Amino acid sequence: MSLALRRGLCAVAFTLFATSCASSSPLVFDASTPVDPALASESAGDETGDDLGGGLSTSTQAEDELSSGGGDGEREATTDPATQSGVESAFTRLMSAWIDCFHRPARCEVARLTASSSPERQRLTESLNFYVTEKIRTKPDEGRLQWNVESVSLPSNDRARLVTCEYDTRIFFDTSMADTEFGDIIFDTTVWTRRVEWTLARDGESWGLWSRRIERRSPVARFCTP
Repeated sequence: MSLALRRGLCAVAFTLFATSCASSSPLVFDASTPVDPALASESAGDETGDDLGGGLSTSTQAEDELSSGGGDGEREATTDPATQSGVESAFTRLMSAWIDCFHRPARCEVARLTASSSPERQRLTESLNFYVTEKIRTKPDEGRLQWNVESVSLPSNDRARLVTCEYDTRIFFDTSMADTEFGDIIFDTTVWTRRVEWTLARDGESWGLWSRRIERRSPVARFCTP
C-alpha cells in the first residue's frame, strides 16, 4: 500500500472518530419522582421537618385547597386548663382531629389543631399538600392509629410535653384511579410501633400542637402497647 493511500485512510478514520465524539448526547437522569413523606419519615431521624422540607414540591392547587384552614385566628374557642388533666383532655381532642386529617387531606383545618407559627403547623401542611397532590389518603375503616399517653409534663405555663406509644395499622390508598374500574389502590400497609414526644403550646385559653418528634420506631418489634 502506497504512503499516500495510507495517509488518506488515516485522515478518513480520524474524521469519522471526531464527528462521532462531537455528536454524542449527554445522559439525562429524571429526578422528578415524588417522595412520599409518610414513608420517608419512617426512615428519617424524626418528623420535625427534615423528612418533608428537602426536595418536596407541592402544587398551587393543593395549597389553595388547604388554605381555608391555614389562617391564624381560626382556632375553636375551647378552654383547656393548664393542668395535667387539662393537657390530656386537649391532646385527646387534637390527636383525634390530627388522625382524621389523613382521611380527607384537602379538608383538614390545620390552624384549628396547631399553634401559631409552630413547626407542626408547617410540617402537617406540607405533608397534607403532598397527599392532596398525589391523591393518597387513609380510610376510617381500614386500619387505625392506636395511641396511649405514657407521661405528661408541664415545663412552663404555656408548654406541655407528652410521650405517647403508637401502634399504627393504617393503610394508605392511592385514589388517583378511584373513578375507574380499578378503584382505590393499596399504596402502603406497613405496621409501625412508635414512641413519640409531642409538645403542646398554650394559645390563649386552649392548647395547640407545637411539634412531634419520634423517639423510637419499628416495623417489626412491638416495644410498647397502647
